[in-house]
Amino acid sequence: MKKPNMTFVKRPAACGLTLGFMLALCACGTDASKTPEPVTPVTDEAQLEDNTADSDTEEAQAPETDEEEQMPADEDAAADESAVVISEDPPSPVTITMQPPEKKELTAEDGTVYYTSEYSYPVVSIEGNTAAADKINADILAQMETVRADGDTAAKEALEWFNSLNESGESLEPGDFRAYSDDVSYSVQRADDRVISLTVNYYTDAGGAHGYTFWRGAVYDTQTGDRLTLDDLSDDPEAFRAATLAYNQELAATDSYSERMFSTDDITNGTLEKVLYEEENVWYLSGSGLVFVSDAYDLGSYADGAIEFIIPYRDLPDLGFKEAYAYDGRLIMPLEEKQEYTADLNGDGTEETISLYNEFLYDDASGVSTTVNHLLIDGTDFADAVSDALPEITWTYLVMYDLNLEDDYLDFALCGNYTEGDEYPPYSQFFRYGKDKSLIYLGEAKGYANDTASVIKELTR
Repeated sequence: MKKPNMTFVKRPAACGLTLGFMLALCACGTDASKTPEPVTPVTDEAQLEDNTADSDTEEAQAPETDEEEQMPADEDAAADESAVVISEDPPSPVTITMQPPEKKELTAEDGTVYYTSEYSYPVVSIEGNTAAADKINADILAQMETVRADGDTAAKEALEWFNSLNESGESLEPGDFRAYSDDVSYSVQRADDRVISLTVNYYTDAGGAHGYTFWRGAVYDTQTGDRLTLDDLSDDPEAFRAATLAYNQELAATDSYSERMFSTDDITNGTLEKVLYEEENVWYLSGSGLVFVSDAYDLGSYADGAIEFIIPYRDLPDLGFKEAYAYDGRLIMPLEEKQEYTADLNGDGTEETISLYNEFLYDDASGVSTTVNHLLIDGTDFADAVSDALPEITWTYLVMYDLNLEDDYLDFALCGNYTEGDEYPPYSQFFRYGKDKSLIYLGEAKGYANDTASVIKELTR
């Protein structure tokens, strides 16, 4: 691979730009007066032809030539910047198949639904290593047995609550009873010949003001099928824990994290350490690095949701991370809002600084709220170009997503939810930073880019 992982720069992005200044900035690479024409994804065969042609051109130009002779090749390269070239993921012996959802709906004697559930889980196969796959699948099935048992308990409690309300003799008003529900689903975060990393999303609603979501990791050694603990990631677990804790404390002290926490005192008073290291399975390995997850209410409010602390693979070796679990696949890394990161985005040999923050605006006269997505690269605000490209303006977050492992570009996506009738499905809008320092819109795909690598297979424009 040509591209290094992202570098984390521990400083907040400047976010004090006025709306007037933002509108005065004109980003290149888009035409506000026209809808971009569709871009047809380039096949791997075409990509190979392009690479061969580039290689031949470079070889032919090795001797010194004057500037005029080189210009046509440079113009051709610039014209190809908007082409969507998606390379295949590195080969993996692992296949993961999601099973059809198990759905349940229980009703009382009068027909009232008092409990619903939906469970979906994966089955793993590993080419040439059935024993390891069997061990992983057995562990997943054991997890599902616990889930089903907890669901049976919740269903029993829901029915008891419903019956107690009926036995009170008071007529039930709408909202007096709401069915309990449980939903469990798995996501694949990494699957290669070294590591199989899954996250388990649990959603439960026990009739309160709202439901509650929490996450757990399930990480396995592909070769042995053993489930990994945090201590397994280093030959010196105690030092690794101390080093990663110090790293996470530095992250938590930055504005983008501390603004979402109940108190910055929790960084050093033991609360952060307890949440990230004493809770069970609140970490996993992804396409970006080692990820620790703090669920809602652990360090911040329900509205702030889960807070992810990401230590990129690039930094992990210095902390004692085992080479056996290193990652050389596609970089997929969500970035915190208002936090600066550096990377060579356009392959020019110089690292750029990139960050995103969302500005909420309210018009008193019309009563209309809007969101401005400030995408800043090396201090230039591309809010206008982003606005031209997105189907509507909404809150977004930034994900570095390496579409083509073989080229010099490190692409990225703005992820958010867009209105489709009564639904708000997630979408990822892909961009590239051009060699002429313009912002180039590549297209969209359904789903959040950091949820699954398969999102690139749907990339359209």
